[in-house]
Order: sequence, then C-alpha cells, then structure tokens
Amino acid sequence: MGDVSASRELNAAKLQTALRELVEKTNEQFKPETPSPYTITLGDEFQGVTQSLHSGIRTILYMEENRLLLPVPFRLHYVLHQGFIETAINPDKAWGMMGEGLTRARELLTDKGRNRRRYTISLPTEAAPHAAQLNRNFAVLDGIISRWNPDDYELIFDMIQNESDAEVGKLHGKDRTQIYRRRKTLMINEYNLLKQAVFAGLEFMEAAL
Repeated sequence: MGDVSASRELNAAKLQTALRELVEKTNEQFKPETPSPYTITLGDEFQGVTQSLHSGIRTILYMEENRLLLPVPFRLHYVLHQGFIETAINPDKAWGMMGEGLTRARELLTDKGRNRRRYTISLPTEAAPHAAQLNRNFAVLDGIISRWNPDDYELIFDMIQNESDAEVGKLHGKDRTQIYRRRKTLMINEYNLLKQAVFAGLEFMEAAL
C-alpha cells in the first residue's frame, strides 16, 4: 500500500492525474508479478498484491524513480507487508479482499506516529532481522533522496539509469565534467550501490529462510 505525503498541500486534480499515470505505468511494468493490480482506493492512496517480497521491493523502487518524471512533484509513503488474504484474490482491481495482510498493511500505512518512516517493510517474525535490515537500507536511501531538488528530477532519473556522464550530458546540454560533479553532489553512485545492497540482502535472506 502507499499514499502521497502531504497531499493537502498539492493541487488535487493534478495530483490525481499524476498518481494515476504512475500507477498505470507500474501495473504495465509488473503485470506478470502482480496478482491484484495496484489500484487507487482513495484520492491519494493505492494498494495491490504482489507475488513476492522481491517483486514488492522492485515495484517500490520503480515507482520511486519514475515519480521523478511526473509533471507534479510529490513524495510517496510505502508499506510492504507479508500476510494472509483469506478471500479470493481480485485479478482486476485491488478491491473487495479481506484478511490480516490487508488489515495490518493499512494499520501501518495510517500510523501517523512521530517516527513514521517513508518506507516500511513488514515481514513474519522469523524474518524480522531481515526486515529490520531492509528498513535500515531504505532509511539511508530516503536520506539520499531527500537531498534532491524537484528541479533536478529528470536529470537524476537519467543519471540513475545511465552511468555514462557523456551520454547524460548530451541529453541535458551539459558537458561530462558537469554531470560528474552533479552525480557526486547528488550521491547517485551511492544510491545505486544501496539498491544493489538491498537486492543482495534479499538473496541472502531467501537462502537463509
């Protein structure tokens, strides 16, 4: 599940259009891995059922990066919870389902506590140490992302996707040295290394459990 942070401060109509675009793009990208597609349940909230922890993490990172390309800049709060759904999975929209998994995910999403994280990974007790490590990694990722200015979002997206400073420079009318400096200032390499650490941790967890 997820929602838009501080949505009341944004233009509602433009926000809904941008969020719908992001959700539709995500569903298209992850259709084989999403038994119940991501669906906007309220104006600024969405939910869906992913087939695995790995798919869920990939989806979060995909949404987080592709929101940088939207005309309306906003931040998302994500909850990825592993739990049971007692009713049949709805293959068309993430509506009309019931179970502990959905109930707990919503509790985590709506928790407005002082220490609320922008990313929350919740796993069964036996995997709690791995969930804690994932949450730590995502907290560091968020520390990097929070440094980024919306004016740089498109440039940042291209730097994440492309390691060639020269090629990114051509896209943005800058020389290779300028892109190299921006990449260092915005900690793009560190961001990508943390992503690699997240997926390496998932492989370790799968082998251990």
